[in-house]
Amino acid sequence: MPKELLTGSLEEQCDFLYEMAQEKMRVGNYTGAYHALKEVVKYAPDRSEAVALLALAKERKSEQTRLILLSLAGAILFVGFGSVARLSSDLWLLALGFVGLLVGYGVGNLLNSLRRPTQAGSQQ
Repeated sequence: MPKELLTGSLEEQCDFLYEMAQEKMRVGNYTGAYHALKEVVKYAPDRSEAVALLALAKERKSEQTRLILLSLAGAILFVGFGSVARLSSDLWLLALGFVGLLVGYGVGNLLNSLRRPTQAGSQQ
């Protein structure tokens, strides 16, 4: 998708980017939301709702990165155990890698839930 040139006043452009960032947050594209909100805050630092949403996008982006890294670490660890155990088939190593991904993902979700402050009622 080619980049679009934004038109309109600076306020209109910030409104557009903020709305786009909200949509990206709704669908779980925290990296995209983070970059759009950085632009909004850069040109309109007084928009407190954008500053707050930028902080949330940054945290959720970190959580996603943590999930990916822990999933990969789990897969590597499980495949390593299988290699040390000298399993007879690569299929077993593939299965262990898949189980390791799931275990790493579960550990990542657990850690993210422990790190996230409890929010009574509202979640974005």
